Amino acid sequence: MAKRESIAERLRRLRIERGLSQRDLSSPGVSYAYISRIEAGARTPSVKALRLLADKLGVTVDHLETGRRTPVEQGVALAGLTFESLNARELRSVQTAADNAARDAARQAADKVLEERRQAEVAKLKRRIDELGG
Repeated sequence: MAKRESIAERLRRLRIERGLSQRDLSSPGVSYAYISRIEAGARTPSVKALRLLADKLGVTVDHLETGRRTPVEQGVALAGLTFESLNARELRSVQTAADNAARDAARQAADKVLEERRQAEVAKLKRRIDELGG
């Protein structure tokens, strides 16, 4: 079984893949020394640091934390783009479309659940009527 990548390892890998030094990745509130300690496993990044680092690396916070790409990231990749290549307007457009699709899919799934419940209730009532000799 493959070893699961830690946040520290993922941060370092993503930084190197993008050709960034720890100084390049640093920003106000997230010093290069702090990044170094995170990568060394000596510190756990704060929520604020995760947000800033994910933004600079062009990934979602969820991806940086877990290593799993979100459905939006997967969709962008399937379209032949990289998540980090999207500008803020493009990302908002993709996210809005994903949110709308998720909402529609959830509504359809809920409608299916309601229909299944209705059918089960009808079947139950028919059985009860049969039991009563109707």
